[in-house]
Amino acid sequence: MHQTPQLGRSEHKEEPSGAGAPPRRRRLSDALSRRRAPGGRWERGLGFLIGILVLAGLTLFIFSTGSTGSTGGVAHQPTAAGSDTATPTNSAAGVKRAATRDYSLSQPNPGVMQPAVDQQGNIWFGEMFANALARLDPLSGTVSTWTPPGGRNNIMATAIDRQGNVWFTEQAANYIGRFHPSTRQFTIYPLSQVQGHSSAPQDLKFDASGNLWFTEVNAAQIGRLDPVSGAISTWPVPAPAKGVPSLPFCLAVAPSGQVWFGDLSGGTVGSLDPSTGAVRLYRLASNRTEVYAMSTDASGAVWFSELQGGKLGRVNPSTGGVTEIPLPVAISGSSSGMYDLQVAPNGDIWIASAGANALVRYEPTTSRFTFYQLSIPASIPFGLAFDRAGRLWFTASTNPNYIGVMSVS
Repeated sequence: MHQTPQLGRSEHKEEPSGAGAPPRRRRLSDALSRRRAPGGRWERGLGFLIGILVLAGLTLFIFSTGSTGSTGGVAHQPTAAGSDTATPTNSAAGVKRAATRDYSLSQPNPGVMQPAVDQQGNIWFGEMFANALARLDPLSGTVSTWTPPGGRNNIMATAIDRQGNVWFTEQAANYIGRFHPSTRQFTIYPLSQVQGHSSAPQDLKFDASGNLWFTEVNAAQIGRLDPVSGAISTWPVPAPAKGVPSLPFCLAVAPSGQVWFGDLSGGTVGSLDPSTGAVRLYRLASNRTEVYAMSTDASGAVWFSELQGGKLGRVNPSTGGVTEIPLPVAISGSSSGMYDLQVAPNGDIWIASAGANALVRYEPTTSRFTFYQLSIPASIPFGLAFDRAGRLWFTASTNPNYIGVMSVS
């Protein structure tokens, strides 16, 4: 099915004023503050999903996997399989003071989300409380913002294509968006609703052919958008267990083209073979594990963060073996509240740890963790992205929010 994109005119605002947030944003700010309680937990199941998506401004209705919508294309019925899980212990750890450069924002709490870095070194990110797509120019420190068409305070993930266009998910407005920096225009790709509600697009990643893959949490499916034609195809994700809804949240695309995803329910990660449509599930040690972020390394190994379990996960795609590595509590605080995860150019794994108020590096060759403690207390590091120089950028959702960067060599 061809999904017709819609064009929208952008609004451009330089250095927005620091006016106080309206009542709805204050309510969302309260929800976001849950990230600031190390070790705190949301209720499981539906309560957890509502909690994590309310922090993004969206109250979601969950339906059974038999009620998933379709946004076009051929939907392939997946098959599920399990795997063994190993949990190593006694990982070495060190603590250092993070040497960062921090950039303040013009509003105290715009709700900064996952960042992406373009070829010129600009940092792009959603401001969900301000209902804006934002760009930080690191040379001048200037932050420019644009309002997405029909936006509802729910820009989540961002990604940059080879042409320098900025793609993003707008969860409440139920579309994939593309912003053209040269023309300052938006193009939107609407998604099918699920029983009258948003399909909740969340994460998005490009494959080697330039196709854009994304998760739909509420629709329990993985989607693929062809940027050339605008066509969208979807594949359903099976429930991780009987009576447990499938909530695919994060994803990564391996060098082989295989698509991996992490579930917020049932303690599973999964893989999708786009050539056959087959889906395989991999069970984690606990069926209460919430997988939050995911990336692959050069060898095709899949790394993921567990939101409240304080563990770093790895899947060996050759054997299907799953390893879960507990983060040591190396500094005062907690290893809980693990958010974004990125693989560095040298193969090291970096994690945003809100509980430890640190950026955490894991070296697979030595099994060593290093905690780089941030100087601003309760920074709540959230999203991560590497630039072309290998520097690590992060969004921090303390009040006031800020953008930071650290050299990791």
